Amino acid sequence: MNSHQLLAALREAGVRDTAYGISVQGLVTFDHVLEAAPILVQGADGQWTIESWERGEHRVEARFDAEGEACAYLYGMFVRP
Repeated sequence: MNSHQLLAALREAGVRDTAYGISVQGLVTFDHVLEAAPILVQGADGQWTIESWERGEHRVEARFDAEGEACAYLYGMFVRP
């Protein structure tokens, strides 16, 4: 799954757009997200991270080498099999 497929899958599952963010090349979806909402970030170093901000504190929850792994992780935070 890539980030565009992730966006479609989360919407199809009924997850509100404000519950998460996606910040990758060619796709930015987090103009208004809830505090502490997980955000998928494509780093300049090629790493993919799941990050959040809460009360002004930045937190990196997970790091991945591959887009698919990061997307699956974020998807799994909202949709259980």
